[in-house]
Amino acid sequence: MGKIMVQRIFLGFLLQLITLCAADLNRLNIWPMPVSVRYGHQSLYLGKNFVLKTEGTKYADVSGILKDGFSRLLDVVKAAHVIELNFSHFDPSLLLQGIHVVILSPDDELQHGVDESYKLLVPMNPKPVYAHLEAQTVYGALHGLQTFSQVCQFNFTSRVIEVRQVPWIIIDQPRFSYRGLLIDTSRHYQPLPMIKRVIDSMVYAKLNVLHWHIVDSQSFPLEIPSYPKIWDGAYSIAERYTMADAAEIVRQLCSEKRN
Repeated sequence: MGKIMVQRIFLGFLLQLITLCAADLNRLNIWPMPVSVRYGHQSLYLGKNFVLKTEGTKYADVSGILKDGFSRLLDVVKAAHVIELNFSHFDPSLLLQGIHVVILSPDDELQHGVDESYKLLVPMNPKPVYAHLEAQTVYGALHGLQTFSQVCQFNFTSRVIEVRQVPWIIIDQPRFSYRGLLIDTSRHYQPLPMIKRVIDSMVYAKLNVLHWHIVDSQSFPLEIPSYPKIWDGAYSIAERYTMADAAEIVRQLCSEKRN
């Protein structure tokens, strides 16, 4: 009886520990949840001139993929908020001056199976204060920038972008190489702004494949210049896509995949 009782107590304690850990992880606003996450209980703040550093990287960024991804990070983090903190009266050791990105591969060829892993570190009290992001490819670095944006939030009291639960140590890579989403606009017409918002949301969630089901026997809303009457099969005149519309969506999709 004594041995059985000890086993029950141990299993009960283990169950409580797992429950507490799961509850603690559920408080993290990171999606999808990284492979490994460690964090603390302190806070840092984004400096007024938050910059991108690339010293030591092997990736030249000739096409501006990383630069555009960093600009997107700033847009997502600021979310149109007005930063009102007087940085001149703020402790410099609490201000993140930027993020230092090191990419180990010079290649930016985008194909199925590309290495999308990354390591993100937000240390406490280094001098100067920089977040550090290391990835094998630029695409892993872009995922790391998205994760960094998710640990930032606007503080409505101090009116500054805050990084809570510092220090962060995040190691991550996708569980699945194919992470897709289907839009069926042949049966359920969606306006272009809605499709663009879907593409943006895919980037935030680190998805990498969009299947656009644009035509079907029920509805053919796509313009084909060589067959000018074929899009008469759309549900209505207003529920059609011109070739320019389709090209715009493809351009945005390609841009978002790279950014």
